[in-house]
Amino acid sequence: MNIRPASFRDLARVEQLYRQAVERDDGAGQMSPDSPVPQATLLRLWHGLTKSLSSLMPFPDSSDALLVAEEASEGVVGFIQAQAPPGRTKAWQILNLCTSSTAAGHFASERLIEALCNFGLEHGVHRFHVRLPLDHPLIPAFLQQHFTQFATEQILYRDEAAETVRAISHPTLIRPARREDIPAIHLLYLRTTPSQVADFEGPSLNTWLAGYAQGVVARLGRDDVRHYVVEHPGLIAWAAIRPPSAMRPAQLTLMCEGHDADLRDAIIDAVLAELPPGPAACVLRHYDSELIRALQQRGFAVYGTQLLLACDLGVKMRIRQSVRRKKPLLIHAGIAQSVPVIVQRSERRERSSRK
Repeated sequence: MNIRPASFRDLARVEQLYRQAVERDDGAGQMSPDSPVPQATLLRLWHGLTKSLSSLMPFPDSSDALLVAEEASEGVVGFIQAQAPPGRTKAWQILNLCTSSTAAGHFASERLIEALCNFGLEHGVHRFHVRLPLDHPLIPAFLQQHFTQFATEQILYRDEAAETVRAISHPTLIRPARREDIPAIHLLYLRTTPSQVADFEGPSLNTWLAGYAQGVVARLGRDDVRHYVVEHPGLIAWAAIRPPSAMRPAQLTLMCEGHDADLRDAIIDAVLAELPPGPAACVLRHYDSELIRALQQRGFAVYGTQLLLACDLGVKMRIRQSVRRKKPLLIHAGIAQSVPVIVQRSERRERSSRK
């Protein structure tokens, strides 16, 4: 099996593999009768909110890597696509991994993942991550290639706003965010996120701005997303509301400290009051369990769970600091003194003088 970069001639086969993979996912999704919304709506929302596998059409111009697996007898049996988030040139997100349903396609998955990691290392990339639905058949292939579970994300969805609106106890609790609030929002993220997650996702402010929630904080005040913050007295909560479109419901992104349960509930009620009418969705991680329960009590339902897998191939080594050469010290110079020189006459000279 040959793994190589995709060319223009491979696009037709790549698109065919992509459509077959989407049809298989749709067919497998119809087997689940426990979804609180129609499965077709779930799939459309899943593809619209998250950049998970099979969520974007593969175009080589929009990705940093597009590799194909080619078999001598069957031709192209699979492809993998990765892209670097804006501002993070040393990290790639795997967007698509699609293989044929044949035996050659089954063994191509691990080969494609391994080839992508090697290809990324050659270009200075050492961090890779991917989002996969829970119990997806490709999870073992990534685990075999040293990917580990980084976080569990749950997609909450509300079809319509609740008929009974909760009374807002603090109507002036939230205020519109300003760009000078960005450092405080980053500190809030560090306080509410486990250290092992924050060290990988946002080791610095610029890296976090580029990668967190697809760069929504970095565009604060520069697009149609409305941002809100809560100060009590420091910044303890932040929310971003993206308005709905024809193909996507309104999206809520939320961070909140949970030390005071009553205050947290009041913040959530105030934020939900700013949501436009109609469907809304929110993606929260496993360590935001209090927020998940609070949204469930307000009409949201959890119908999608995905795993965030990450792989860090950078080797950390302790480098000893080179011993610096000490500067030579000047020796204290003493006062110059004249030394008397005693000239001794030779014995022969003395004898000759006596004669």
